[in-house]
Amino acid sequence: MRVVVFGATGKTGEHTWKLLLEAGHDVTVFGRSLERRYADEPVAKVQGDVLDADAVSKGVEAQDAVLVCLGPVSTKDQTTLSQGATNIVSAMQAHGVRRVVFISAAGVGSSWKQMPWYLKLLCRAMLTTLLAEHTREEEVFASSALHWTAVRPAVLTNKPATGRIVASNAVPIKTIPRADLAAFLVAELVNQDYVNRAISVTSAQ
Repeated sequence: MRVVVFGATGKTGEHTWKLLLEAGHDVTVFGRSLERRYADEPVAKVQGDVLDADAVSKGVEAQDAVLVCLGPVSTKDQTTLSQGATNIVSAMQAHGVRRVVFISAAGVGSSWKQMPWYLKLLCRAMLTTLLAEHTREEEVFASSALHWTAVRPAVLTNKPATGRIVASNAVPIKTIPRADLAAFLVAELVNQDYVNRAISVTSAQ
């Protein structure tokens, strides 16, 4: 499968495209600073900003699927995720690409009830803008005719992968290693267990 990864230079994005390569997919990485960083990597590279519709279109062209690992530039960012999603949707529709899996966040929509009280306090104190932006991102993809999946991860850590991933919209969600989140993203892209749905992911407690 030919897959482009947006947000490829982020910590989760880098885990994700490397897992895609290991699984035998034809990978394109998209980001603002790629050439020097990934000069020796066996991936196609499209350098650009997700807010640049022409660059996004170039990244999506000739792909079979899209993985979106975008993050905001700050906790006050009200543009990158929602406008990036808008540009990605437009490019996918223009090029006839249907499948997209993207990272949202715990706390969006019904996943709020899955969070422990202390994470809710943190979100109310510091992350209301971020959650609102992820909500808009979900709305952009959900209102399209694409085959989308929104993945709402628990708090991300840099610990090694455990392989103990729980995907559920009912269980409490606390933390998950980025490597495990990446593994879930790659698996969902292929398995399509949660098409046109949002799903929360966390480590087994």
